[in-house]
Amino acid sequence: LPPLENAKKYFEKYSKLKRTKEALTKLVIETKEELNHLQSIFAALDFAIHESDLVQIREELAQSGYMKRKGGKEKKKIISKPFHYISSDGYHMYVGKNNYQNEEITFQMATGNDWWFHAKGCPGSHVIVKANNEEPPIETFEEAGRLAAYYSKGREQEKVEIDYVQRKHVKKPKGGKPGFVVYYTNYSLTIDSDISNIKEVLS
Repeated sequence: LPPLENAKKYFEKYSKLKRTKEALTKLVIETKEELNHLQSIFAALDFAIHESDLVQIREELAQSGYMKRKGGKEKKKIISKPFHYISSDGYHMYVGKNNYQNEEITFQMATGNDWWFHAKGCPGSHVIVKANNEEPPIETFEEAGRLAAYYSKGREQEKVEIDYVQRKHVKKPKGGKPGFVVYYTNYSLTIDSDISNIKEVLS
C-alpha cells in the first residue's frame, strides 16, 4: 500500500481499538458499581430482623430488575424503621437497615450539621448522630463509630476504619444507586464493633 493509505489504515485501526478500550473501561466501571450495589443489598440481609425489614430489600431488588414484584407493580406499604440508639451523652443515633433507609436517615432525617458515619471501603449502614447544632462529645463519636462498624461487612474484624463527616458534606451523585453517596473533608477513626453498652430505643 502507498504510505498515505497505509497510514490511514493504521489510524482507522487505532481509532477502532481506542473506542473498544473506552467501551470496555466504561463497562468495567458499570460492572463494579453494580457489584458494589449488590454487595450492599446482601449486607442489608444481615441486618434484617423482621419480615417488614425484607420488604424494602425486595422492593430494591425489583426496582433494579433482579426480581419481579409479587402481585403486580404496586409497591408494598413500607413499615420498617431504622435502628434507633441513644448515646451515653444523650444524643439520638439512627442506623439504616438497608439502602432506602440509608437515604432516608441521611437526606431526610439529618440536617446539615448532624454527623454521618460509614465503614470505610466496605458495604454497611449509614449512621446519623443528631447533633442539635452542638459538637457531640468524643464518647458519642466513638459509639456512633461502633454502630457503623457493627452494621457493616467488616463487623467480624478486630478493628474497623470508620469515616465520619458532617452531613452537609455528603452528596448523592446524579443517577447514583440507592444508598450510594460521595463525601468530602472527612475524618476517620479505627474502632471495634462492640455495641453491647449502647442503648437501643425499641419502637
